[in-house]
Amino acid sequence: MTSETEPRNYDKEARNKRDRLSRVRVLLADRDNRTATLVHRILFSFGFRQIDLVTSGEDALEYLRRNPYDLIITEWQMAPISGLELVKAIRQARDDNRIRRDIPILMLTAFADKDRVEAARDAGINEFILKPFSAKTVSNRIMQVIDNPRAFVEAPGYVGPCRRRREAIPEGISDRRIPPELRRVIDKENRVTVTPPDHSLRDQLGTMQELLTPEVVAAADAAMQMRTPEVIAWARDDIGALQSSYAQLQSSPADTAALQALQAAARSIVAQAEQMGYALGARIGAMLVAYLQAHAAIAPQQLTVIGKHIDAVAVIFTQQIRDHAPAVGEELVVSLQKLIVKLG
Repeated sequence: MTSETEPRNYDKEARNKRDRLSRVRVLLADRDNRTATLVHRILFSFGFRQIDLVTSGEDALEYLRRNPYDLIITEWQMAPISGLELVKAIRQARDDNRIRRDIPILMLTAFADKDRVEAARDAGINEFILKPFSAKTVSNRIMQVIDNPRAFVEAPGYVGPCRRRREAIPEGISDRRIPPELRRVIDKENRVTVTPPDHSLRDQLGTMQELLTPEVVAAADAAMQMRTPEVIAWARDDIGALQSSYAQLQSSPADTAALQALQAAARSIVAQAEQMGYALGARIGAMLVAYLQAHAAIAPQQLTVIGKHIDAVAVIFTQQIRDHAPAVGEELVVSLQKLIVKLG
């Protein structure tokens, strides 16, 4: 028969296990503070406490030179150094070993097309976190890199985790059998070095499956759902910023500050739309960003194009149009594309 004290003892034991995560150092790189806030809240709910936030690839590299980290989570879209370039810089680092080249890296992105996936894997990421993400998505990726680490490969043209899911030596290595007692296997002829999977973090923490239980993840997801009104408010603020900057640009088309503010608001809209699952809003927002970047000077007819994009984004959010009407969404995108061709 179960005593009344057992659930409390169990909770205390579970908390003690999760306290191990407070020793793990995480570097979070994202120029969008609001997306970073959502990721930070999920990690904190899990039990992580040492989470450093940077907003640029340059700052991320500087932090990595000064501090030992166990895990990196980076957004793809950063400037001037993108998340992809950050990953390449880490994997190719040669500055007196101050940067740990084999650190696990998770890439945040809303784009899962084949070209981007291949580019990221070629750069040396470990796993993707696709937007919109949930606590479960984040926990699954963390479990993957800690509970099932992969061998680390250094070869001409590629440095990063073995791109095979199994603990096999990649093509190009002479002997595919890695004796467990060996730290490294080196094929000098093909200039390939393979370091077997590093289980030190798992040995220190125990398995993440033990720590990030379904109950823990469900609690984190519930906390995230409570923040939905806050995220919607963020999107409304961004739409307001779009409309305000656009009005300023209408009165003064040569106002570069207004154009830059418009670009910043459009990028923020894309980030919020991605996270909230508004794929159409993210797509049109990205079209607006690309259009603004292609026009250093704004002519009157181009103001019309910009205004139509802003109107479309505003309707998508105010009417909460998600992906239940793909035909309507495609029709809207095509009409905007035709307008761009017509007005330039």
